[in-house]
Parts: sequence; structure tokens; C-alpha cells
Amino acid sequence: MTELEELRYFEHQCLEMAEQSTLPDARRALEILAHNYANAAEILERRAQSANTALTQLFRCLKL
Repeated sequence: MTELEELRYFEHQCLEMAEQSTLPDARRALEILAHNYANAAEILERRAQSANTALTQLFRCLKL
């Protein structure tokens, strides 16, 4: 499992636990945690896209 897949998995798990929770404070904490996992996944995806763009530019400069 990749880091991105793990982040998405934990996000999903937190949301499922939040739905099942009967305690409002616990539900809110799990929703916040899921949101944080989602943000981390988005940042990771953006970094990967930036790295791919940089590699593409490098290969163009090297004419590969």
C-alpha cells in the first residue's frame, strides 16, 4: 500500500467511525482527523504532480 493509499484508507476509517459514534465530541474529533488525512493526501498528490512536471521539463531540456 502506498503512502497515498494509506492516507485515503485512514480518512475513510475515521469517517466510518464518526458515523457510528454516539458521542458528539468523539464524532467531531474523528471528522477533524479524517479532514487532516484528506489534506495530507492532497498535499502528497500535489507534490507528486510537481515532481512529474519537473521531470518532464528536465527530459525536454535533455531532449530525451
